[in-house]
Amino acid sequence: MCDPTEPFDFPDLPDEAVIAIDTFLEEFCVRFQNHYFAQIHRYYHDRPDSDLHQMRLPLPDPPF
Repeated sequence: MCDPTEPFDFPDLPDEAVIAIDTFLEEFCVRFQNHYFAQIHRYYHDRPDSDLHQMRLPLPDPPF
């Protein structure tokens, strides 16, 4: 088991298990963000410091 002071001290896993977990987590994040996109967007849009975390479009021309 993990030491409670180090919750991310992961045990060794077979390659197949690592790939399966990684794929699940990626798919979960994509589906979660797609489902809650409006709420996530609204939250960051309504924050006063939201301009600091958003890329402004259109992007300026590259310097070269």
